[in-house]
This record gives sequence, C-alpha cells and structure tokens, in this order.
Amino acid sequence: MVLFAHSVLGFGAPTHLAPAQLGGMGVDLFFVLSGWLLGSLLFKEMAQGGINVRRFWVRRWMRTLPAYYVVLIYTMGQQILTKEDPSTPWTYFFFIQNYDYPLEIFSVSWSLAVEEQFYLFIAPFLALTVYVKPNIRLCLLVSLFILPAIFRYLGWYSTNLETHVRLDCCIMGVMLACIKYQHNQIWSVLLKYSFGMAIVSTVFFVLYFYQRWFPLSWLGDPGFMARAMMFGAWVVFANSSNKIRWNLFFPGANYIATRSYAIYLLHPDAIALVNRVTIDLPFLVYLSIVFLLSVAAAEVLYRIVELPFMNMRSRFKWAA
Repeated sequence: MVLFAHSVLGFGAPTHLAPAQLGGMGVDLFFVLSGWLLGSLLFKEMAQGGINVRRFWVRRWMRTLPAYYVVLIYTMGQQILTKEDPSTPWTYFFFIQNYDYPLEIFSVSWSLAVEEQFYLFIAPFLALTVYVKPNIRLCLLVSLFILPAIFRYLGWYSTNLETHVRLDCCIMGVMLACIKYQHNQIWSVLLKYSFGMAIVSTVFFVLYFYQRWFPLSWLGDPGFMARAMMFGAWVVFANSSNKIRWNLFFPGANYIATRSYAIYLLHPDAIALVNRVTIDLPFLVYLSIVFLLSVAAAEVLYRIVELPFMNMRSRFKWAA
C-alpha cells in the first residue's frame, strides 16, 4: 500500500491516480500489526512470571537498527556527494526526527521513529503492570488508546507525525493481544463477531478510497482512531481460526513479509532512480519497475545486514 501510494506521488500524482495516495495508511496497518505481534510476545512472557525489558529492547534493536543505519548512512553519503551544503541530521541517529519537521532527507523514517519510541515505552509500561489486576491493565491500555485523540483535539502537536498523536494503532494492537491472552470472555465475543466486523471494516476501507474519486458528503478520509479500529478488526478476523488464516494466505506472502522492512527503507530510492529515466512510461510499467528494484535492493539488504544480525541474537545470552 505504501509503495503504491509513494509510486503515485513519484509519478506526478496525476488527477486520476492522486486519490490512491491514501494507501499511505498502510503505515497505520503496520503499526497495528506491530502492536499485536510485540504485545503477544510480551503477554506470553508476562504469563511466565515477568518481562525482561532489556532482552526485549536488544532483540528489537538488533532487528531494526542495523538496516536502518546502513540506509541512513547511505542517504547521508548521497547528500555529501550531491549537495554543496549538506545538512547533518543528528536527530535521525536518535529517532527523534519526527519532532523536527520537515524531514530534509529519508522522509519515510518518521514512522520508524514512532516505532522505536513505541519500543522504548511499551515494554517497561507493561512490566510495571505485572502485579496489577488484568482488568486494570486493560483499562490503562484503553486510556492510552484514547490519549492520542485527546492530544489531537487539544492541538498539542506540530505535525501528525509526532509519536504522541500517532500511537492509536500501536496501542490497538497491544490491546487486542492483552484481550486475547488475559481476557478470554471478551476475546470470545470479538471472535464471534469477527466476520461481521471484518466485512464492515472492509466496506469502509473501500469507501474511503471511493470517496476520494467521488466525494461522499457523509464520509471523509479516515482519522487515526478509525484506522486503528478498522485494521484491528482485520487482525481479529485473521486470528479467528486456523482455517481463516490459511484461506487468507497467498503465495509469496512470507517472502514479502520477511523483506517488507527493507522494501520500506529502500523503495524511495527505487522511485528516485526510475524518475531519472527520461522515457515516458505507463504507470503500471513504472510501478512494476519500482517494485522490482525495491525487492532486488531489499533482498541484498536483507541477506547482508538483516539476516546476520537476526541470527546473531540467539548467540548472546542477553538477547536469546
């Protein structure tokens, strides 16, 4: 979704394609999935007696930081070689660039800053709730889910890329994991209505794109809380049964999933490279070339950087 949306922008966002840039909300889907997956790991660990925050951080950092810094240094190298007065974006090294808008380089990294700040927060937060009752823990998560909307309503932000106003989707994923592992009755109710919720969410998902081409007076672009609920419904449905999970599977899904982080990091460079070609290309050809270049570059980054560091985690006691 994100690659498609950015490809439309790179293609010049012609009128008939510009509405498809709404596909950028694929980032919000990623936030929900991230919250769900990491929340599941943390609640499983909690059930065994506690949460090892250091281990969680180290494993996350070994998964995300090496590839990020390789692409960041490569991007900075490009700036040094092509700009007369290249900037030194020190904020990028500490994942606080989403509070230093506008981003001069590596614009997609704002979401990685949100994600890394989420990592720093969520593990110690849940670790501090180990000894509270599950109902209180869930109430605390519900409160966290509502807070970003309150911050946005009060105008306590400079841009909507700042973490404190973009955590809706991350917390939604964690809430669902909490419900699954600690609130069986609520989870059973969600599963009972998961198909209906998924249908309604999918209809609205389609309508959000439709209304950009053919405006509907009663519907606009989805807010961040709406996105969290829409994608959260998909997660519940996808986990409603093994049969559903297998029916949703398509060939190549695992390959794209394992390379998706690298694809996300590198697809802007693929777009920039294709834009250097002066030949006029049909959009589908343009998109296909961008996709293939992104996947090829991602494969190199995955094999040379990501995979070795992921394998390294099992060799260290504090990360295994």
